[in-house]
Amino acid sequence: MLPIRVLLTLFALTGLTSLALAQRGGGRGGPQGPGEDDGGYAALSARAYQQNRLDRFTELLRLNKEQKNGAKEIFDAAQKEAAPVREQIFKGRADLAKAYLAKQPQPEIDQLTASYASSVAQMTGIELRAFSKLCESLSADQQKKVGSVFPLISGMFSGRDWNRAGN
Repeated sequence: MLPIRVLLTLFALTGLTSLALAQRGGGRGGPQGPGEDDGGYAALSARAYQQNRLDRFTELLRLNKEQKNGAKEIFDAAQKEAAPVREQIFKGRADLAKAYLAKQPQPEIDQLTASYASSVAQMTGIELRAFSKLCESLSADQQKKVGSVFPLISGMFSGRDWNRAGN
């Protein structure tokens, strides 16, 4: 098991990478015009978010029907695993806010922060294990494209339904 510090660093880097790419208008040199879709991050960020996540994974990685069903099974299982961790994250965030508002002593806030960080690290681990399982099911050509879908995995199981944005 990776130390919490490493997992938190990976999680932060994922978020920062997504933010940096979004701010510059996409990956690989910015937004692309019609007909220039290479399946990269620019293709992901330029699309209207009318597709669900599974459809975006399918399109960007060019999954066949069997692979799409396998991805759904992987992500459904990860969503179930993530449910109690998601509740811990929500509770931890609320507990931290209450502690700050009540001006609790720093050692108590530090303990709550460590507990919250542990929950976030657990969620990151669930996300990365699901992504790893997906990658194992891909062909060599598809594996070359996983960089374009990696930003989708961050926070994927934070809501009640991994396959719906804004839940």
